[in-house]
Amino acid sequence: MGGLDADCIQAFQRDGFVVTPDLLTPGELAHYGAAIDAAVARRTAGDHRTLAEKSTYEQSFVQCMRLWETNPEIRPLSCHPALARAAAELLGVRAVRLWQDQALYKEPGGRITDPHQDAPFWPIGDAPLVTAWIPLESCRRGEGAMAYVPGSHRAGRLRPVDLMHTTEPYDVLADPALEGREPMFVEAPAGSVVWHHGFTVHQAEANRSDRTRRTFTIVYIADGAHREHRFDAFPLDREGIGVGERIEGPSLPVVWPREGDELPEPPTALGDPVGPQFRVVRS
Repeated sequence: MGGLDADCIQAFQRDGFVVTPDLLTPGELAHYGAAIDAAVARRTAGDHRTLAEKSTYEQSFVQCMRLWETNPEIRPLSCHPALARAAAELLGVRAVRLWQDQALYKEPGGRITDPHQDAPFWPIGDAPLVTAWIPLESCRRGEGAMAYVPGSHRAGRLRPVDLMHTTEPYDVLADPALEGREPMFVEAPAGSVVWHHGFTVHQAEANRSDRTRRTFTIVYIADGAHREHRFDAFPLDREGIGVGERIEGPSLPVVWPREGDELPEPPTALGDPVGPQFRVVRS
């Protein structure tokens, strides 16, 4: 299993995003795609609302989180060694932990996903963080394609964007730190993975097609990072990780390097949660 080439890593360091072709085989994509479809269907089986009846946030995508914990057939993808190795190489670190995975299905007619950075949502400071955005079938313009502001990761932590509402006056694209740079849209063929840094400003266009945009994402954090703030964050709170303490535990397994073929076990036998999202509050 070979690693990424130097040009790919250099492009990621320069732009804060990069497309890696053919990291997943057609067989893997078909197998995992069917498993993710089934998991999303189970979690959303009781939701019969139309798109117009959903909240602004929910109109951007159907979100089903931490599938690796509840779906053994998806766990090998969330802990896939080729993906985890690529994450470590892009971040330039020896080891990475799984922060979370999630299905993000943008329905036909689904609105844009507003421009934002990922890392400010979590109390992890400047910890190296990277997301693998995996289209389960080719994603072209008009179908909810992603866009990234080149070099925006070098601006560091910007003000968090409130994705739950669209009335907030803050527009991250107008932040002076971005120096007027515009998002660059990326079309992703099946089998490719689009990677972006935790501080890269990114967005998704509306889905103007007649099919659901089926995407799975995996977020990796550098091993050795520490919790920097107190505000609530799952799974840090479930693991009881305090401010200043190292981010680790069964909820945050090391996925690269990993010895042997044995997959990490989830912390508890949770079963499928009720509803599309999975946000467990520590009691």
